[in-house]
Amino acid sequence: MEAALRLPNPSPAPLTADGRAALIVVDVQTCWWSLSPCGLARAAFPNLPQRTAALLAMARVHGVPIVHVRANYEGSPHVATMRRLNPSLNTVPILPDSEAWAREQPGEPVVFKSTFDGFFRTELEACLCRMGVTRVLVCGLVTSACVLSTALGAFHRGFDVLLVEDCCADRSVARHQATVAMYADYCFRTASTQDVSELLP
Repeated sequence: MEAALRLPNPSPAPLTADGRAALIVVDVQTCWWSLSPCGLARAAFPNLPQRTAALLAMARVHGVPIVHVRANYEGSPHVATMRRLNPSLNTVPILPDSEAWAREQPGEPVVFKSTFDGFFRTELEACLCRMGVTRVLVCGLVTSACVLSTALGAFHRGFDVLLVEDCCADRSVARHQATVAMYADYCFRTASTQDVSELLP
């Protein structure tokens, strides 16, 4: 496991409460999960709520900062094209309503985005830099779209990126696995919640 979690950039220290690592929770919203008419992610990843809630609880106990990133796409220019290409997938308003099991607690920042990338024209990078963060753990919905785009956004800005794979979900297990296989050990490392717990003091 130690070799699998080794990062190429010069900050491979264990996750601690010193503010150098933060957890980014991407798009865990009702429109993508509980209110999604197709229900594909719910069917493919039924354990996501429990695992994500456990990861959040772990981060809070150990003082790892949490930043919530939420899609607020109504009015965004790409939505018309997205709905035309995926008419069966985007039939409910894309609003930033969080699932109860991933809701922010007082003091945890929420960043609203208008594209797949949580860093594009948002305060996410500035928020992380104010906290002195150099490594980010990324989880959420969906792996091949907003999770990937946000993880790559972090990578492009020089952050060490750790994808918490069992706290991500997609519209099929195959899509999730293909995304992880394409970018793991190239732009980010992957870990499970168990791996993360072993990195904590």
